[in-house]
Amino acid sequence: MRNLVVLRSALTGLLASAVTGLYAQTAAAPAAPAIANPDVITLDDFVVTSSKSSGYRATNAISATGIGTKIGDTPLAISVITSDLIADTGLFDVREALNMVPGVLTNPVNESRAVIRGQTGLIAYRNGMYRRQLMTTWNMERIEVIKGPAAIFFGAVRPGGIVNTVTAKPVFDRNFSDVKATVGNEGYLRGEFFTNQVLSDKLAIRLGAGASSGDGIRQYEYKDESYAGLSAIFKPTTNQQITVDAEEIDRTMFYLSSYPVRSLVNSKVYGVAGAIAAQANVNQVTTTADTVNRNYLTSLGYSGTYLLADGTVNPSFYPLYDQFAPYDYKLSLSKDAKQIQRSHTLDLNYLLKISDTLVWQTALNYAYDNTSGLQPSDGDTRPYADGTLRFRIENFINIRDSYNANNKLTWRFDLGPTKHTLQFGQDFQRVIFTRPGYLNPVNNTYNNSPGNNSVSGVPNVYATHFAPGTSTPVSLNDLFVAGGQTFNIVRKNYDEAFGYFIVDQAKFFNERLFVLAGARYNAFRGHVTYDKPVSNSSQSKYSSTGLATYDIAKGKGGITPQAGLLFKVLPDVSFFSTYSESVEANTAVDYDGNASEPIKSQSYDLGFKTEMLDGRLTSTLAYYDTKRQNLAYADTAKQLATGHSPYFIFGNSEHTTGLELETNWSVSKNYSVIAGWAHQMTAETTKSNNTAFVGRRFGAVPENTYNLWNHYTFSSGPLKNFSVGAGLQHNDATNLSQDPNIQVTLPAFTVFNAMASYSFKFGSHDVKAQFNVKNVADKRYREGADGYFAPSRSMYLSLATKF
Repeated sequence: MRNLVVLRSALTGLLASAVTGLYAQTAAAPAAPAIANPDVITLDDFVVTSSKSSGYRATNAISATGIGTKIGDTPLAISVITSDLIADTGLFDVREALNMVPGVLTNPVNESRAVIRGQTGLIAYRNGMYRRQLMTTWNMERIEVIKGPAAIFFGAVRPGGIVNTVTAKPVFDRNFSDVKATVGNEGYLRGEFFTNQVLSDKLAIRLGAGASSGDGIRQYEYKDESYAGLSAIFKPTTNQQITVDAEEIDRTMFYLSSYPVRSLVNSKVYGVAGAIAAQANVNQVTTTADTVNRNYLTSLGYSGTYLLADGTVNPSFYPLYDQFAPYDYKLSLSKDAKQIQRSHTLDLNYLLKISDTLVWQTALNYAYDNTSGLQPSDGDTRPYADGTLRFRIENFINIRDSYNANNKLTWRFDLGPTKHTLQFGQDFQRVIFTRPGYLNPVNNTYNNSPGNNSVSGVPNVYATHFAPGTSTPVSLNDLFVAGGQTFNIVRKNYDEAFGYFIVDQAKFFNERLFVLAGARYNAFRGHVTYDKPVSNSSQSKYSSTGLATYDIAKGKGGITPQAGLLFKVLPDVSFFSTYSESVEANTAVDYDGNASEPIKSQSYDLGFKTEMLDGRLTSTLAYYDTKRQNLAYADTAKQLATGHSPYFIFGNSEHTTGLELETNWSVSKNYSVIAGWAHQMTAETTKSNNTAFVGRRFGAVPENTYNLWNHYTFSSGPLKNFSVGAGLQHNDATNLSQDPNIQVTLPAFTVFNAMASYSFKFGSHDVKAQFNVKNVADKRYREGADGYFAPSRSMYLSLATKF
């Protein structure tokens, strides 16, 4: 039945398209003269190509409004990383590219999450469709980051913003092929090939393939990846366009969590003779480092209670952890930790130009994402006083099949002296999350990671008394086999989201005032299935056997408005402001079957945009204020009183405020500079049932971040056709965690990157040789909420040609 919902949504759009397309063909007027008319919608308005960018400057963006719109006329803070910037800086991963956007933070070990304006979440899209993973920049035309309100077009999103990667599409003006080969230190090799072929005036295709392989300076480190892609545009008639885009990325790498560089210790315990003696006879299988480390602190007169009953800080409190363990960057706990990432996707986009002012669009998408791995778990961040640690293994498989079906009607018209672009849209998303796990035979509980079972009766196998740098790295696979836990049950989560929206983009007063306003209705639903009966489903208590093969998930939606305006104070200077509300699905259900209330957010932006020197100098200055409310936390008091779980407390809230400045300046045709600054003024919990978190800053959200990139090309003299580039990224020091028991500092860092290239002729072909150095000073710095080290210095030499 669920598949029928997807099918109905898709067929409705395609049927409507076919009928109106047939009508439009029979009623088509003679071709109009080729005169640019801003009131006429073209099919190209819905496709982003490199022709709409100039070097590092992008004039239009498609993510913000669903149709190509001038960035300078849109009341939103929009950042675009162009393909030229990606190529010049040698950015292989999307994560690296996002570090060049002020207000965006990334994590070197978690590629699928980004922090925008202090808000963390799965906020990734590809060609406007929800994706689980942000991976590499193969075939990347651009990366668009919409910061702040984006609720109308993207539905249930975090209010910080969204990331949309846009792939390159075929063009009809020429045939060409691109070839690039790259070598680097630590055995890095990469090759890529793309070809654009115009098969007729109606059909053009773009094919691509690539692969990369590399090691690292750390024990057992490697990363192998392959890419294949196909994109085609078919124009059966002058008023119809079909775009097909398929991509497959497969990655296998050593799991970075095997390096204990994020291990936390207490300076009053770690390496202290008295603490080592007190823990000499500790059984590491049954007793955690957390427990014995806190016990030792207690023996010194320190308390683990942060707040007293009157809400004041306990003067006897001392955090459980206050610094990183001094383990060597290169050391591994295991020799066979492995992470597998598979990202496969297929897009089908149909455009129908019903008239000069009316366009129908149907977009369908299927995506397959598989993130699986074998890694150390439970204890790799918690050493004992003597520096040894224990860990068990975590073997997991995460598979997501996502289906999207979107329909949209765009109508452009004049109403008196005002100009309007009105959009009516419907979207549907279904995600099936498959998580094989372990069924505990003692009490029939489902556990999502064999080897990491948390229920008594089936013991876990631990590596104990492991001393990094002294002990031999263990085999995780041997630990897994010894534990006897296997993948013997499959859980599937079915989540569906429905959205309907209407939005108007209007122009007033001879295009001095631009208004974007609309509203969206969101609805959510879902359920869970197990292929074997389990005892830890919320529905198990209703069964006479105490077992169930399903669970329920209810999500409440709502209507979310958005309104923004941009006013051109001067021809080159604009003021903008935007307000938006959003909801996020919360499908958790309590013990009594009550659905969780959705998380609600309110956000507004105020700022200025400039487009000076004939558009060569653009900048955006924005202030934002965001509130997230109705976050759910476990109601432990009720759970203890009733003996049942889960129960939740709602109404907890968060607050973020900040300033962002971004500038893109083409100083001359030879010299370009981009610079950004983000100032996170507030990022804190304002209300919580855990009062220790109230008023404390979010973890790993620095107060200030800066980025800079310069690029200069010599156009004459002995250095003609040489180019050089240099830039930096800086993050202030900040707290690693919001938890008062983890008072560890992420140190500030400034890292430098550089490049040099030379363009020359080889026969009749244009060739470009380029040398990139990332992290020029080979600085060891930590980045992201997990405290992992970012990559060490990397050097790459590439040769690229077009023919």
